[in-house]
Amino acid sequence: MTTVELMDNLAEFLRPVVTDYSTQQPSGQREIKVYAGFPPARMNADEQASFIYALVTAAQDTADGDMSTATVEIGFSIYDDSEYDDWRSLYNIMEHVRQHLLKHRFIADRHRLLFPVKFEVPEAQPAPQWQGKITAIYTIGQPYEEDIYYGEE
Repeated sequence: MTTVELMDNLAEFLRPVVTDYSTQQPSGQREIKVYAGFPPARMNADEQASFIYALVTAAQDTADGDMSTATVEIGFSIYDDSEYDDWRSLYNIMEHVRQHLLKHRFIADRHRLLFPVKFEVPEAQPAPQWQGKITAIYTIGQPYEEDIYYGEE
């Protein structure tokens, strides 16, 4: 189990969680995409995509060597240009994802959620593109140490 597996498994886990969410774009109603790793660069200036990404930002091994952990940033970029309370779209989807993570603490039967889970929304926002992140720690697999034989053959 690698950090890339964790990103892939988290993205796969989150896709059905947000299927009921969408945003009204200049080009029409759009689903919220979920990406493993970095989201793709925006190539169309007219479209203000709404997306979530699962990105491992750090990993470390425990002192006793029993497990490894990875810190994951679950980033949100939600487009909403409604006249009133446009910021609520971001908070609603972030809270929905946070609660789902807490209800289902094992991802793909491989990664266990550890606490604390951190919810952050920066004060400065590039409205109507609202951004926030959830930072979570998950266990990842750790290989067993291979013995090195220094004796004579």
